[in-house]
Amino acid sequence: MAAPPPSDDSTIKQFVHRRIPAPALATPTRDAMASACTNGMPASKQHPAGYPINNYTVVTPGDNTWTSYAVRQDWFGDHFISGPHVMSFTHKSDPYGPFKCQYTCNADASCNAYFVWYENVGTSDEHLNCVLFDAVIPPSVFIETKGTIAAGAYDRLCDHSS
Repeated sequence: MAAPPPSDDSTIKQFVHRRIPAPALATPTRDAMASACTNGMPASKQHPAGYPINNYTVVTPGDNTWTSYAVRQDWFGDHFISGPHVMSFTHKSDPYGPFKCQYTCNADASCNAYFVWYENVGTSDEHLNCVLFDAVIPPSVFIETKGTIAAGAYDRLCDHSS
């Protein structure tokens, strides 16, 4: 069976919520290949706390001193794999939550980064959320939020990083 002939249609099909196909114009930024890994220092060396996070590096919002931040919605939607994976850890156990989240990312072959934050801080319902992405998270996609505590973003290190 031969492949279908190329289409001269300038749109691509993008699956969004509930996998309903919707046409979306191709753009060089959105459709550029996202990086699958980055170089840098392992998270365990950046913030030594006894929990090995050696295959990922911590990504933060640059010079900002935000404690409550999130990943910008457009980037989130373009690179989302799964989550939030809810874990019963509190911010007082940090960095144990990000340490455990790395195993969720490692279990998905398409995961190249994860973002972790705590919700309902200071209540009996406080918990950690872990979201997986198919590309490393650039610092430029962080936005300040309120009411949560970000535990950070973790980008997969390329094999030759140390």
